[in-house]
Amino acid sequence: MTYLVSLQALSPDHLWEFDGDFDDTVGVANGTNTDFTFVGEIVDGASSSADCNDTDARVTLANRATITGTLDRKVMGGWVRLDSIQLPPKSIYREGEDNDQFNLVLWAGNNLLFEIVVGGVIFQAYSNNVLLPGRTYHILARVEGSAYGNTFALYIDGIKQDQTEPSSGAFGIASLAQRFNAVWGEPTGVTRVGDTNVVLNGCERCRYSYWASFSGANAQLTDTEIREVLFEQGAIPSATITTGTQAQMQTQIDVGANSFRSDAPLNVRVEPVSGGGDFTLSANNITHDPLASIHIQYTGTDTLNYINANGSNASIGSTPNGGTINFITPSTITVSPLIPGTEVRIYESGTETELGGVENSTTSFSLLVQTPNVDVVIHNEEYVYVRVDNLDMTSGDLALPVSQQFDRGYNNP
Repeated sequence: MTYLVSLQALSPDHLWEFDGDFDDTVGVANGTNTDFTFVGEIVDGASSSADCNDTDARVTLANRATITGTLDRKVMGGWVRLDSIQLPPKSIYREGEDNDQFNLVLWAGNNLLFEIVVGGVIFQAYSNNVLLPGRTYHILARVEGSAYGNTFALYIDGIKQDQTEPSSGAFGIASLAQRFNAVWGEPTGVTRVGDTNVVLNGCERCRYSYWASFSGANAQLTDTEIREVLFEQGAIPSATITTGTQAQMQTQIDVGANSFRSDAPLNVRVEPVSGGGDFTLSANNITHDPLASIHIQYTGTDTLNYINANGSNASIGSTPNGGTINFITPSTITVSPLIPGTEVRIYESGTETELGGVENSTTSFSLLVQTPNVDVVIHNEEYVYVRVDNLDMTSGDLALPVSQQFDRGYNNP
């Protein structure tokens, strides 16, 4: 399923792809362009994006009740990419003037501000981090009136941002008042940020792609839909491990050994293994920036076991087609105390695949494993047979305490 189809399935009132035109492809609110141009794509599956590269460039919308009307629920957002630290203040998107507004504003150092003004009462939400030049983001603003979620929030790459004013994030008002003059880029008329008149310009430069507007019941998106559909399915990967045999895909992973993956929407996409089914890949000292939004995306429907070997640290996964990623850090299982001469066998959980063992133990046995779960068998002819299944190895080293019991029936058949 393409990103466009997934987005349309959420039933937006309006959708502007910014892919060669400024048309609303699901509603009747086409944009009127003044000096935006088209450049390369920033969303997976798109062929271009709209570029604001002049302070007086804008795309304006006709007033529509589902965009600028009196709304008790509203969501607006899409993809942006800035190519520089902007001279503030700059307007990303804006509705209204003076006492009634709904705005996304770029402030000092590329900090993003979402501001709502209703009858002069101001609500603000702030980005946790600055928007880096050259890095694509999905930004989204939402508000739900007091009869519904009673909240307002800013999301970046599908993650709700922490800082709001008031700090509770409560809206406390039934609905947004009517606003006018919806515009991307330079606004028209008197503009304010907080309670102060300011001159707002368009960015130099800011790319736009796949913006959508929701109102009423359609705006009650879940956090999962915001993250997994609006963001994850549209992110362009920095690298892709293409379909092949497990060995061929491992070779592709090995090319990135001893590397650092920077802050990006999606660092590595992994396609399904040839013929489908579960498979395992091992990363050798591949580390990810903590601000990267997705470390590994697996597009299959089965299970990818991703081993973080030699300091690798992938931990943020995405599975747009319903598959599973197990992030596995090699860890040691230690079985003790043992009666000397005991046989110990460790298996991949639920299988007969032996990972290691010992025929005649000392008082303990340890094994480094690279699977998420293991089964342990402990056998000594003079002691009761012991089996422990499905031990979780995903949280680090594990000590399995053993108390072997003498088999009273062994010498008394």
